[in-house]
Amino acid sequence: MLSKEQINEFFTRGYIMIEALFEQSEVGEMSAAIERLKTEADSLDQTCIHKGSMFVITEKDGQKQIRRVSWAAPAEPELKKWGQDKRLTGVAKDLLGSDTANQLINQVHFKYPHDGVRYPFHQDCKHRGIGTDAWTDINGKGSYVQSLTAIDEATIDNGPMYFIPYSCKDGNLELELGYNDEADTDLSVHDLAEPVPILMKPGDVAFFGPYTIHGSFPNTSESPRRVFINGYAYPGANTRNYPGEGSGELITL
Repeated sequence: MLSKEQINEFFTRGYIMIEALFEQSEVGEMSAAIERLKTEADSLDQTCIHKGSMFVITEKDGQKQIRRVSWAAPAEPELKKWGQDKRLTGVAKDLLGSDTANQLINQVHFKYPHDGVRYPFHQDCKHRGIGTDAWTDINGKGSYVQSLTAIDEATIDNGPMYFIPYSCKDGNLELELGYNDEADTDLSVHDLAEPVPILMKPGDVAFFGPYTIHGSFPNTSESPRRVFINGYAYPGANTRNYPGEGSGELITL
C-alpha cells in the first residue's frame, strides 16, 4: 500500500495523510451509520455501555456533549466493516510489519457547532498504557497505528486535528494529559515544533503513531466535524481489556 518514502515519513514526521482513500459514496455510508449512532446517543443522559458500545456523554456549561462512541461496531455493525477495510488495514500492515493485529479502536468522535468539545495535546502511548503491564512495544517502533478518516470537511474553524511534527522522535515523553477540557500542558518545555492543522476533505485518511503528539480545539464554526478512528496494535503488545463487546479482536491485515 505504501511507498518507502511514505513509510519513512510516518516514522520520521510521525504521520502521513492519504487523500481520497475512500470514495464519497462510501463516506456517505459511514456518515449514515454515524448518524444512527447519534440518534442512539441523543437518547442517553450519561456515559454508559449501550448496545455493546461505550457512549461517552458529558456536559459543559449546561450543554450536553456527545464526545465519542468507543468501539462503535456492536451498536453499528456497518462501522466494523469499514474499520477493517483493506485500505486501512493494508496501510497498518506496512507500518506495523505484521500480517495480523489486534484492533483496539473502532471509534467515532463528534464535534458539533459550539459544543465546546476539545482534546488536549497528548500521545496515544499514554492511553495504551505504556510503562505498565498493559502495554509492550513488541516491534520497537511503537507497535501501534491509528487512522483518522474524515467524514466531514475539517476546516481551520471546526476543530481539526493538530499534529506536532517530529514529536515522535523521542518516544514516550510522559505527558500528563487526560480527556477533559481542563487538562493541558506546557509543550514548549519539550522544544517541539509548532502544531500543524490537518485540513481534510471527506474520505481523506491520516495515519499516525503512538508517540506523535496531537490534539484539537473546539468547533467554532456552524458545521459539524465528525471523524471515524480505527487503531491497530501489533499482536501481543496490548493486554488491556477495552470497553465494548468484541474490542481487541485479532484481525488479518
